[in-house]
Amino acid sequence: MKKNFLIIGLIMWPIISFAKTPNCANAFMNNAARWMQYDGGIVEMADLDPSKTTVTLLASEKKKNTNNMIKKKYVYTQIYRFVFYDDNGNSYQVITKGDAVEVNENDITEFCSAGLSDVYFVSKNNLSVDSK
Repeated sequence: MKKNFLIIGLIMWPIISFAKTPNCANAFMNNAARWMQYDGGIVEMADLDPSKTTVTLLASEKKKNTNNMIKKKYVYTQIYRFVFYDDNGNSYQVITKGDAVEVNENDITEFCSAGLSDVYFVSKNNLSVDSK
């Protein structure tokens, strides 16, 4: 009997562990790009190629909302990894952490990000090969 519960648990694990979370990648990506330009002085946003940007959701934790300014029952702390690329062959790795809320798609006045996100600049790499 224990073996059956174990097998059923292993089968159900992916369904349970991949709960739907708000997709706030764009909000956090814009915060990271603005931070790299204005706060970090690392790269101009106009030099970045958005079509090459890679986004990875590293973690999302659902928790009860304690902020009275947000009219949602739950918020999600989300951690994203972004790799930005510029026109000169450089890549910029950034990690962001912030709170997100579920957004009603029909209400354009709601925001996905529930405040400012923390931005951590990880690295800058030059991917171009210089033949000189």
